[in-house]
Amino acid sequence: MNRLFYIQVVLVLLGVVIVWVTLGENAITATLYGGAVALVNTALLSLRMNKKSELTPSDPHTTVILLYVSAVGRFVLVLVALSIGLGVLKLAPQPLLGMFIAAQLAYYLAALGSRKQIEPT
Repeated sequence: MNRLFYIQVVLVLLGVVIVWVTLGENAITATLYGGAVALVNTALLSLRMNKKSELTPSDPHTTVILLYVSAVGRFVLVLVALSIGLGVLKLAPQPLLGMFIAAQLAYYLAALGSRKQIEPT
């Protein structure tokens, strides 16, 4: 999970530089906000996975319920955070959503990296 978080941080920083060069300083706040939403989402996933491994209930049904509750909670958090950023704070939608999506791509980059490590050469 740490690898995923680091990839997301690098993508967010790279995104901020790209947005600063292409769209100017006004779009940096929206870009950072979108990246922060993705990073908080990943941090919550990591906390849930750590808590799950500590508790390890013997009932598989309980484990599945905990995972579903965690997924729904993170989904609601993302919806609320993006709604606040776009509706209340009136941040620019393109850099905010673009950075959120780019940071979410880190999941795929981390998976590709781990798959390459597993495949025989």
